Amino acid sequence: MIKEINCYIEESVNQLQNSKLITNNIKSIVIDNTYFDSKYIEKEDITNSTNDFIKLKDNKNPTLYWYELESSKNNIAIRKDFENYREETKRHNANYRNTSSFKKSICQESNVLYVGKVEKGFWGRLVTHLGYNKSVKTAGMQLFHWYDPNVHGNIKLNYIEFSPEMKHLIIILEKKLAKELKPLIGRY
Repeated sequence: MIKEINCYIEESVNQLQNSKLITNNIKSIVIDNTYFDSKYIEKEDITNSTNDFIKLKDNKNPTLYWYELESSKNNIAIRKDFENYREETKRHNANYRNTSSFKKSICQESNVLYVGKVEKGFWGRLVTHLGYNKSVKTAGMQLFHWYDPNVHGNIKLNYIEFSPEMKHLIIILEKKLAKELKPLIGRY
C-alpha cells in the first residue's frame, strides 16, 4: 500500500512539473453587456451565441479559471448585490437558482470575483456561472440574475487549460490560487 501511495505522489509531482510549461498560456475573455441578454433565458439557447466564449465549447480538459473585475472600487457593492440576490430569491422562492457559496468576510481590496476549476466540461460551468443553465439546481454565480455590467463594469474571465493528466490535481491549484487572490464569492 505504501509503495502505491509513493508511486502516486511521484506521478503527481511529475504531472505538476510538466504543467509548469503551459501556465504561461493564460487566456482571457471580457464578459460585457453582450453576455447579459434575457433571450438566453426566455427563448434562445446560449449555445447559439456569437460571443467569444462559444469557442470554449470544445474544451474537454481540466481548466483553472478566475473572474476578475475591472477594478476593486465596486467590490463591496458587487458582493452585496450577490448576497441580496441569493437571500431575496431564496426567501421568496422566486425563480431561485442555486448559487455559489461564500465566506462571511471578504478582502475589501480584492478585484477577483470567483476562482474555480473544472476537470472537464468548462463550457457547462461558464453557462451556469452566467446564469443560463437549464437546471436551476446546478450551483454557480448566476451572473445574469444579479450582476449589472453597466453599474459594476465588465468582468474578465481568465483561464488556463491543462493536460488531461492534471484532472485529479487541479483542485490543489484552485485552492492555492483562491488563497492568493481572495475572491469575493466562493468557499475559499
